[in-house]
Amino acid sequence: MSGLSQTNSAEVEAFFIAAQRFGLVKRSSGLTWSLNEPKRLSELAPMLFAVQVYRSEIHTANDEVDVVLTKPAGISRVAQALDNNLRGDWGLINTRDLLPMMAEQATQRFAIMTPFLDDIGADIIASLFANTSPGVRRELIIRCGPDGKPPAGLAKVSEQLNTLDVQCYNFRLDRADTAGYETFHAKVVLVDSQAAYVGSANMNRWSFEYSLELGLRVTGKAGARIAEIIDAVIQVSSPIFFP
Repeated sequence: MSGLSQTNSAEVEAFFIAAQRFGLVKRSSGLTWSLNEPKRLSELAPMLFAVQVYRSEIHTANDEVDVVLTKPAGISRVAQALDNNLRGDWGLINTRDLLPMMAEQATQRFAIMTPFLDDIGADIIASLFANTSPGVRRELIIRCGPDGKPPAGLAKVSEQLNTLDVQCYNFRLDRADTAGYETFHAKVVLVDSQAAYVGSANMNRWSFEYSLELGLRVTGKAGARIAEIIDAVIQVSSPIFFP
């Protein structure tokens, strides 16, 4: 151990002290340790290396996951069951509260990806983009109909989207190799490259008033990976221009 740097020697000694409790090593002197079971230590090395790779390349303590829930409005049997089983909304985030908060938190980019929307959803979308700060890049990914036209609800907010400089995209691609088309079913709200909501809630009245919708808000590296997925979707999508 005398040949190690001061920083590394503390980590090595902490490992030896832990290994001593399992009978793998023993201290011979203040700076010297001897091995009781060299074979077991050599077998342990690959596992410890795998742990180090996981901690440095995959896991991050900054990653967080929150459960996001929309309960049906009015009298709902499932809402009552949730209240009984979960003791109310403790530990849950309401979708209606989360999305405006995410819009306000955006400093560089705010993107919404939704395959289904109606008049109510269009108003919600316009309101969310309006809640973002000046200079934030605003993106909306939707699914146009077979005729190439966007959902009718967007027409009523097209002027607002133009004023806010929202870049709109259609992710519905014809396929040459088979019948049908390539599109998406994911519902995503992205804040910068750090946080994202991913769940079942569409931007329509059905999702916000009648259905039980469940999703997750993720932050950290997971949010950055979702941002990369959104980038790929935009690359293959067609821009939509409103008059």
